[in-house]
Amino acid sequence: MDERDSSWERDDPRFRIYVFEGAGNAVTTVDVIDGIIEQALESAIALSKGDEHLWALALVDDQATSSRGLIWLSGMDYNSTPSTVQQWRQRQQMQNRYLRAKHLRGLPPVLPNGLRLIRMFPEWVSGWPLWENHADVYRPTGTDLGLSRALSDALYAWNEVWLSRQEDEPEPVGWREQGQELFESLSRELHDIAEVRPEYLR
Repeated sequence: MDERDSSWERDDPRFRIYVFEGAGNAVTTVDVIDGIIEQALESAIALSKGDEHLWALALVDDQATSSRGLIWLSGMDYNSTPSTVQQWRQRQQMQNRYLRAKHLRGLPPVLPNGLRLIRMFPEWVSGWPLWENHADVYRPTGTDLGLSRALSDALYAWNEVWLSRQEDEPEPVGWREQGQELFESLSRELHDIAEVRPEYLR
């Protein structure tokens, strides 16, 4: 790229703010035209009433004929199920700021649909690879969550396998695949209690 060539540059961005309200994530969109990113972010915070609602911000690509669409800058479409590591990160970004705002207002740390949020990832300490931000119990056990004995034991063992290696060693063979199976089982057992976020994918 030649920095002296400005023929490919544009200074007319269109930002699109998505605000998701209620248990069904009803969507409201607002476009910020010819603004700057700081204005778009300030507008997103204002429209979400200070993170009282989930929100996302995208750059609208409405001129490139081969790639028209949205470029997500913060968050994503909350009504879409993540299928990539990046999409899980974007969902995480939305949920974290929403739950942090609820915590600061002294409200229970639950998602708009009333579900808790359980994070699943290993740590360098024995126990269950389960975490819940802003809750009375930050690191719940299988018993705390009412899991079946088989799943509870399998999650504990999965974390122990992680601990059996040195920090600079690669993850054990098959460990990630087993994590996916455990994530799916955990999601099924907690489907009416919590959403499970697979942070071991990071």
